[in-house]
Amino acid sequence: MQQELPMTIVADGNFSNSLKPLLTELEMWINFQALKADWYGKEDCVLSFYFTLVRTLAEKQQLLTAVSDEGAESGGRWIVESGYAYHYDSSSQKTRAFIAVDDLVQGGVGIEQAIKARLLSVANAVGIQHGLLALS
Repeated sequence: MQQELPMTIVADGNFSNSLKPLLTELEMWINFQALKADWYGKEDCVLSFYFTLVRTLAEKQQLLTAVSDEGAESGGRWIVESGYAYHYDSSSQKTRAFIAVDDLVQGGVGIEQAIKARLLSVANAVGIQHGLLALS
C-alpha cells in the first residue's frame, strides 16, 4: 500500500500533462526538505499541504474571496502574497495553496527555483506557527 506524501503538488487543468515530471520532482524535493528539518518527527503534528500551480491568482480570485468570507467566521482566511495564496486550517492541520507561474514564465529564467521559493514561503509561514525549523 502506498501512503500519500504530506506535501502534494498538482497543476491546474490549464496546464499540459508534460509538466508531470517537474511536479513529481518538486513534490519529492519539498517533502525531502521537510524530512531533513524533522517536520515529521511528531505524529500528532504532521502538517499537510496541497499545492496547485496556477497561471495567475486572478483565475482563483472568486474562490479566494468566497472562502475568505466563509473562513472569517471560523477564524480562517486566505493569505495572499505576491505570486501565491494559501489557506491554513488549524483544526485539520491542512494547507491549500495556489502558486502562480505566469509572472515567472515572463521572466524566463530560474522558473523552477522561483517556484521552489514560493513553495518554501508557504510551508515556512505555516511551519513557524508550530515552532518547526524553516525549510531551505
